[in-house]
Amino acid sequence: MFYNFKTNNTTEKFTTFEMKDLNTKKKYHNFLHIKDLDPKSFIRLFLEKYNKNSKLNFVTVSGDFPYKWVKPNDVEYLISIMYSKEKCCGYMNTFSSFISSEDAEVGGFAIIFLNTYISQTKINLGLNSNPKVDVESIKKIEKWYQNSMLVKPQQ
Repeated sequence: MFYNFKTNNTTEKFTTFEMKDLNTKKKYHNFLHIKDLDPKSFIRLFLEKYNKNSKLNFVTVSGDFPYKWVKPNDVEYLISIMYSKEKCCGYMNTFSSFISSEDAEVGGFAIIFLNTYISQTKINLGLNSNPKVDVESIKKIEKWYQNSMLVKPQQ
């Protein structure tokens, strides 16, 4: 496909460009995609971007979480941080028109990730998410962990 654009030459001629030559995609559409992260890098990123002196702490992410995004080897790490009330950035989808001034907690994300692993469901944080540590959810996760992960079949 070709488009004609008038240039500011004194001869008033038209120049033809292909849209691919404009190369706007590389310059203006650099979004962070959730598929490029795993639970550990997600938490690390949301901690690194957090600024306690800012009222707006969020990371904008595009795309949906892949099914079974949390892997079995992520469980130990998530269990180890689920009690953490350390402040971190909240999650904001690229399509969100709402900017939250709430902070999230590391343990809140860990709980969500563990719950979706346990239930084998896809993670859905909606357009904005600023989860907090929830003791009742932690108790349920601990019970599941004791029953299914620590009990090893006898051979």
